[in-house]
Amino acid sequence: MRLYINLIFTVLFISLNSVSVKAEMTLNELIFDDSKTFNLKLLDAIPEAGKIQIGSDNAKHTIIEFFDYFCGYCKKIHPELLDLVQSRNDVRVIFLHHPILNESSTVIAKIAIAANMQGKGFDFHDIIFSGSGSITSKKLTESIKESGINEIKLKIDIDKDETKNIIKLSSFLAGASGARGTPAIFINDKFYGGYISPEKIKELLK
Repeated sequence: MRLYINLIFTVLFISLNSVSVKAEMTLNELIFDDSKTFNLKLLDAIPEAGKIQIGSDNAKHTIIEFFDYFCGYCKKIHPELLDLVQSRNDVRVIFLHHPILNESSTVIAKIAIAANMQGKGFDFHDIIFSGSGSITSKKLTESIKESGINEIKLKIDIDKDETKNIIKLSSFLAGASGARGTPAIFINDKFYGGYISPEKIKELLK
């Protein structure tokens, strides 16, 4: 019943924001179609600009991480997830925005989505999480340049309603999934709140 109610509210939320964010999913598909598990329905509901992916679309296993750029455990798990994808061809990882820690989290999420609109989303995401120390304005500026992002287009896309609504939708779906913080992770169709070690992830993929 809880999942059913969450799905209803998700549909209502998508409908309210359909002017600038068009989810490619009908009410019937979201609630009654059993051909896909809930985690894969989440991916269908979120526009491409809101998803940062590494690994093949055809991978047998799908890991979804709701993250915040200021989350220490999100930073810790980032290279571990990349190593997992690079060491196996049956896994893909999809990073979804859930900026909840501070105002700057939302600002950087907007930059990442705008970068994704240029095909530079993963480059920016990886540079941000691979850097040492905390994120400063200087490091953020350097990360944008290093990612090869067109800064004029970036400024335009950051202010789009679509960008803001993708963040709202992604965070809403995180909450509907059961996330109470970050990281919040799906290993295939099973949800786990909090950090998971590489060893545990490999165990869960068996």
